[in-house]
Order: sequence, then structure tokens, then C-alpha cells
Amino acid sequence: MKNIITFSGGKDSLATIIWAKNNLPDFEVVFCDTGWESEQTYQHINMIEEWIGKKFTFLTNKKYPAGFIDLCIINKRMPSRYVRFCTVELKVEPMIDYILSLNSDVTIVQGVRAEESVSRANMKENEEYFKFYVEPKKYNKKGKPVYDTYRKKDVIKYIDSYSVDVIRPIHKWSAQQVFEYIFDAGLKANPLYYQGFSRVGCLPCIMARHLEIKLIFEKFQDRIEKIRELEKKLNSSFFPTGYIPEKYCTGRIVKSNGKATSFPWIDDVINYVRTDPNQTELFPKNIGCQSVYAICESGN
Repeated sequence: MKNIITFSGGKDSLATIIWAKNNLPDFEVVFCDTGWESEQTYQHINMIEEWIGKKFTFLTNKKYPAGFIDLCIINKRMPSRYVRFCTVELKVEPMIDYILSLNSDVTIVQGVRAEESVSRANMKENEEYFKFYVEPKKYNKKGKPVYDTYRKKDVIKYIDSYSVDVIRPIHKWSAQQVFEYIFDAGLKANPLYYQGFSRVGCLPCIMARHLEIKLIFEKFQDRIEKIRELEKKLNSSFFPTGYIPEKYCTGRIVKSNGKATSFPWIDDVINYVRTDPNQTELFPKNIGCQSVYAICESGN
């Protein structure tokens, strides 16, 4: 039996590593590296590796040596909130490839919490990892069942010989419980939380909120420049139509029906989040702590 903890860089997966250290005889930590993380997240990983006394296993998709940037260039487009092939190709598929290489019963331990979203609330605390290969994930508009298909023959062969289960030990925890658990272990959360980010992972995620883009502009100018370069190379925006009000958009595209649609470039979004009066100030000047979770006074 092999226990694998999946680490995303955030507080929930860190709490899950602590839980594993306290409750499992042995485990491995796996990090699906998108190549689009903050340098501070990699430094955070180094700290955790030292604490648990073992190195993480880094997984990547061999089709995309440079991760997210290669993914966009090879596909000749950016992912979007409606076509999130980045998650599938940079995280889901490398994880499946790794599991299929193990030739062992496997338990995947995930730091997923119910209060994060409706979809996560509907997840079970214990279930089969590959269940959507043998039961419908959903039904399409014609009422036909939809299954997972990536390396299906290999997956079916694997689960005929081995069990692959997933457990979510902190599923019912609150964010406050997660932070308290981390601090009680004598650890710090990812430094990005102390700088005002409510979530960590890709910097930025294609689902990023306006205030997250403002934070990145204020603190990570090098990442803004990478987005700018990628947009220019692909002649494609990182952001979808409607992400900001049309009056701020300088991008134009003419659809097949002859109608023109506006879309924003990265500099349009920056202009909007910096100057629009409806945008609230990130951190009032009389407040020293920048964390949305108010963790700065925790002593950690």
C-alpha cells in the first residue's frame, strides 16, 4: 500500500501533510508543477520538505517542458474558465500517469474542504479515485453518460489488480481550523497568504479575481510581463470577454456573424483594477495586516 499526499501549495494541502505525518506510518508528497507558480511557493515547499524530512515528488507533463507557457504556445491559445485544459493536462493527467507506474494499492490523500465550493461540498470523504471510469461523471444534452477516458484501457487494467482510493481527512474543517492546525505544528502557511492572496496556486489562475490581478501587479511585475509577452506571442488575451467593462477594453474581434466583440488585454485589466472607482482599496492604510484571513498576528 502506498499513501500519496497531493500538495497544491496552499493551506489545505499543508494541513493534510501535517495530518498524514500525525496519522500515517509512511507517505509520499506529490506536487504537480505547472511552471506557473510563485517562486515563494517553491521556497515554501523547501520548508515543508525540511520539516517532514523527505523530498516531494514533482510531476510534469512531458509534452510541455516549460509547463503553462508551453501549454499555451503548443495549443496556440490560452485556457479559459470554460475550457480549462490547463488543469487536465498539467495536473490530472500527470497524476494518473504516475499512479499507473506504481503497481501497488494506492491511497490518495487530498486536502479538499466542503466550504470551498458547491462541487467540493458534494465530494465524499472516502471514494474510489477512478470511479468515473466505470460510472457516469455526468450526462450530456442527449442523455448519454459521460465517462473519464484518459488512458482508459490502462486504468481499467490497473484497477482490476489494485485498489486506488481517495480520502479527504479535512473535508469538514473550516479555514480557521486549518490555520490553527498549521500553527499548532509550528509551521507557517504559504507566504502569499500574508500578502493578501485568498488562494495560492497558479500565479495567476485563469479564474483569478480582479483584486488578485491588482495584487500581482503590485507585487509581481515579472509575472505581469510574462502575461504581456504571452498575449503578444499568441495574439490572444489571458482574460475572457466580459472580464472587465467593455469601455476599458482595447481588444476587438469580429465574429463570423460580422459582429464585433471587445476583449481586454493585460494592460486593460491593470488599468481597470487600478483606476475604476468601484474597486475597493486592497489594504486600508491604517491596517498593517494584509492577510484576508487575519493570520498576521498569529505569531507565525
